[in-house]
Amino acid sequence: MTNQFHEANRKSWDAAASAGRGQVDNSKNWRACYEDASIFFLAEEMTWLLGISGKSVCVLGSGDNVAVFALAGMGASVTSVDISEEQLHIAAERAHEVNANINFIRADVTNLSEIPDNIFDLVYTGGHVAVWVSDLRAYYREAVRILKPGGKLIINEYHPFRRCMQYDNSYQYFNHGPFQFDNAEDIPYAEPGYLPSYEFHWTVSDFVNAVIDADAALLQLHEIGDEAECWESMNLAGLPRCLLLLAQKNI
Repeated sequence: MTNQFHEANRKSWDAAASAGRGQVDNSKNWRACYEDASIFFLAEEMTWLLGISGKSVCVLGSGDNVAVFALAGMGASVTSVDISEEQLHIAAERAHEVNANINFIRADVTNLSEIPDNIFDLVYTGGHVAVWVSDLRAYYREAVRILKPGGKLIINEYHPFRRCMQYDNSYQYFNHGPFQFDNAEDIPYAEPGYLPSYEFHWTVSDFVNAVIDADAALLQLHEIGDEAECWESMNLAGLPRCLLLLAQKNI
């Protein structure tokens, strides 16, 4: 059954993908990340990505696909999964430009039914994915299901403390949402209200328990960075910027 919130978000991302295409080149430079993954990944993530060459990796909620190109540049065999067909189309064109062998699948991260069990050495998901997902436990159950026994799961998310603060406290920490926004303002010439989008708020314990309930062992948890981000609506310097979870599928 189609998830109404995810479907609305898909339409929003499809519409915004072309408009934001240049931003990926200007702000993150996917080509540079393809050549040097350390430009994109945190040092704590790079430690877990050593030896990834030749391994099978799936990136869930791949979005702008910069993480995908960084992993492919490290020699991994990468599958990119995203709900936005337009995002994947842009990434496929870029993969052709650099002759990168990347598999692209359009799917909702809470339903990866076309992907078999136990086939990936590592699943990576990060860059503000969970905020768009209405069922965190289903999301991570699917992530762990497609991992080989003993396979690794890396989750890098915008820290929940910052998320509940950035909209002048309209996010209460224990209120999961959904919170409705209008993405039409990001699309040239779009009518106001044309593209509703829905966000969800997850606490630190939500992330931890969703991983554990997915039959994975949580190995490390890091809270990283306290600098302000240029796009944030408030000055949130001093609060942790990233929540990084490293887990392993139980054998």
